[in-house]
Amino acid sequence: MAGNVESMKKEVKTPANSRRVELMTRLLSSLLFVPVIIIMCLVKDEYIGIFCLLSFATYAAILKEICSRSINGKYFLRGIAAIVCFIGISAFVYCRKVLGVSGCIFLISVCSFTDIGAYCFGKVIGGPKLCTKISPKKTWAGFFGGIIMANVACYSLDGLFFSVSNTKAAFSGIYNLATIQYVIIFSIFGDLLESFFKRKISVKDMGNIFPGHGGVLDRLDSLIVASMALALVVILF
Repeated sequence: MAGNVESMKKEVKTPANSRRVELMTRLLSSLLFVPVIIIMCLVKDEYIGIFCLLSFATYAAILKEICSRSINGKYFLRGIAAIVCFIGISAFVYCRKVLGVSGCIFLISVCSFTDIGAYCFGKVIGGPKLCTKISPKKTWAGFFGGIIMANVACYSLDGLFFSVSNTKAAFSGIYNLATIQYVIIFSIFGDLLESFFKRKISVKDMGNIFPGHGGVLDRLDSLIVASMALALVVILF
């Protein structure tokens, strides 16, 4: 009888422990991107070629995941994904060239904090699902939580990171409030778009290089689409 009670306690505790481990794994693996941000800040405009090299080396890693032999068929869909990712990485490089370091920091901050907010709010609050046919785990609480977290981050970083390149603050010029909401929405759309792609090719993650996140594309899906969205604003306005 005592053995059964202990067994039941273990069963009850396991899911909570699993969620904590998952959360810590995701947070710790996210720290891997800190050196990337530092490198972006250190690369001066006259050495933009180094930045381009790093960016397209990242695209090569994404392309390797898309063309993996473990994925059967779906060549047309994978070809479309490869083209979209190439355009997205090119848009990210364009934003770095036109907007400077602040463009990179802005995009990375929006995408990272949207993802963190969506994950935390979704896990804590739960509730109605956002789009069960594409990504069953995503919730409306996570959707709005991501928007809130990204806005708080942009406001908090205003005058801190953006001063690195002596550019305009986050809530002025190209980084106005409307642009921030626009980029956030496309960041979320990028995440859903990759979830749709993975569902179509029948894979859970594109890789396992980042514990808790998956592959390179799993981590950069939002950034790729958000970069295209911001580049479009820069070109048009």
